[in-house]
Formats: sequence, C-alpha cells, structure tokens
Amino acid sequence: MDETLVAGGTETVAEGCDGIGAAPGPRDQVDMLVDFWARENPHLDAQVKALGIRLRRAAHHLERALRRELGQNDTDVWELEVLMALRRGAGHCLSAGELLKESQVTSGAITNRVARLEERGWARRDVDPSDRRHVLVTLTPEGVARADKLLATKTQADQAVLGLLAPRVQERLNNDLRALLIAIEGPAGVDVVPVKHRRGDTAP
Repeated sequence: MDETLVAGGTETVAEGCDGIGAAPGPRDQVDMLVDFWARENPHLDAQVKALGIRLRRAAHHLERALRRELGQNDTDVWELEVLMALRRGAGHCLSAGELLKESQVTSGAITNRVARLEERGWARRDVDPSDRRHVLVTLTPEGVARADKLLATKTQADQAVLGLLAPRVQERLNNDLRALLIAIEGPAGVDVVPVKHRRGDTAP
C-alpha cells in the first residue's frame, strides 16, 4: 500500500502494512502507547486501540489550532458554533429550538449566548409571526460578515494541521472517516436508531 505522508515531501511506501507496526519508517507516539498496553494486556485489540488514540489526538491538535486562531480574534469557540449554525439557516435564521438542537447545550446557555451576540450587534431575536410562542434568531448583516470572517479563521486553523498531508491522503482520510460516521450516525437525511455498542460487537 503506497502512503504519502507529507505534502510536498518525499513518499513513504508501506508494503503490506496490515498490522500495527508493520509499516517501515518513523513510529509515532501512539505506537509507543500501544506497545505498552499490548505488553500489559496481550489480548488487546491493537488496531482499535491505536485508531481510537490517533483520532482523539488528531482532534486535540485541531481544537488547539482553532482555539489559538480564535484567541487572536478575541473569540470563543461557542461564538463560532452559533454564528456558523445561523449562517447555514435559511435567510441566516433559525428558531430558538433549532439553534438549541444545533448547539447541543442547555436552553439557558443558548439564551445567554444569543443575548451576547445581540449585544455585539451580530444577531437579533424576533417573535415568529407564524407562531408567537416561538422566537426566531437572525444574523444581522454585521453578523453575517463576522461569521464569514470566523469561517476563514477556522479554515486557516484546519489548514495548519491537515495541510501537512498530501491532497490524496486527505481524500482517503475523508472517505474512511465518512464510512465511520455513517456506521455510527447513519446516512445523512435518514433517521436511524442509534446502535448500542457492546463489548464484543463486530460490524457486519
């Protein structure tokens, strides 16, 4: 299996790397961790263990890069998340309930966050004319501009980490992670019952 590790650099070719540690070349920190746990527990599923650790470590690096970039713009992650959710809404608008579902926080937290965006002139709240029991949250023109600026900031943070990989490796990772998320969440637009994972379960 041919595997290009770094964009613009030399290619590392891994032949028959079906098992953990089978690929030649540099080992990463996860290899060291899995070696330790394999000694402690010879029955350990090394593939699953290594994959889980690598996914968490990669997510940590992405999160750290994002927080560093946002910090330079005096912005918190929650602000990015709320603005991006509203930016995706039709007319840059969501009901308070839809925004709550998108943000996956408590109703009190989302109310506080929307109020802070209102104070900055980036969002407004209106009564839903079709149902006065509901509140609509809409980005102002300044809010749309702010959302677009933060999207560029997030893209820069992603590029700082993921841009270390060649495009075809990025594509392969995207395909593999898509398969993983579909296995966990189901296909987009399809309501599925979450799978209860049990020790010893295997995918069909």
